[in-house]
Amino acid sequence: CPTGSVFNFYLTQTPALNVLEDIRKDLARSFPDHEMFRDDGCGQQSLFDVLKAYAVHDPAVGYCQAQAPIAAILLMHLPPEQAFWVFVQINEEYVKGYFSDGLMAVKEDALATELLIQKISSKGYRLLHKLDVDPILYTLDWYMTLFSRTYRAPQLFRIWDMFFCEGVKVLFRLALVIVRETLETGSPDTVTKAHKCDNPMDLVALIKQTAKNLPFDTLLIKMDKLPLSDIDLAQACGKAREQLSSGLNTSNSRKNPSRSQANKHK
Repeated sequence: CPTGSVFNFYLTQTPALNVLEDIRKDLARSFPDHEMFRDDGCGQQSLFDVLKAYAVHDPAVGYCQAQAPIAAILLMHLPPEQAFWVFVQINEEYVKGYFSDGLMAVKEDALATELLIQKISSKGYRLLHKLDVDPILYTLDWYMTLFSRTYRAPQLFRIWDMFFCEGVKVLFRLALVIVRETLETGSPDTVTKAHKCDNPMDLVALIKQTAKNLPFDTLLIKMDKLPLSDIDLAQACGKAREQLSSGLNTSNSRKNPSRSQANKHK
């Protein structure tokens, strides 16, 4: 079938009632200051269509709140049916399993991030371990929204350019640089403040604040210089999977733990 006919067919179908209700609740929360997505703006209907079509396309996943900002960003550049198919590729090739029930893929990548922090920033890792900071607390929103709630559009598009070319390892690189800058290699004031934290949520808040405050060009340079190989990432993801799958059914988890090669454009 032509792309348009498939998309339009999906729009004639009805997913579970709660899915449509959840989508409608989130429409006004997605970039409300952008002219496309203001109340009753043309973008809200397009966003509804893309999210509904995906829920029909993959009923096992359906809809979750983190999908909305990703779809909204795509709609800023593409007509709805093209945005939909790019959205499908993101979900099925780049971050497969991120939106599945139980969020096992995100949990794996969060734990892998912590394991990589131990490798690149022993000082930072010790602080996170001391305060018992669960890595999901600072990675969940970053990874599930592809950083779309952290950076403004011009910055985000540069991140996404790298993401579409290199795959999920770009998310890891960005997260690792942010955490290392907060806990070890950043400004003395930030690092000192981090090591004075005695509450895990205060430290998480500081990490997220650092993500927004770091000069963006400097951030990109540090990402490029970060000593993270595909082998490092594969090993960390494999170890994370082993730890999380102990006693759990992970049959729906990703077959390739790093996805670094599978996510590259051919």
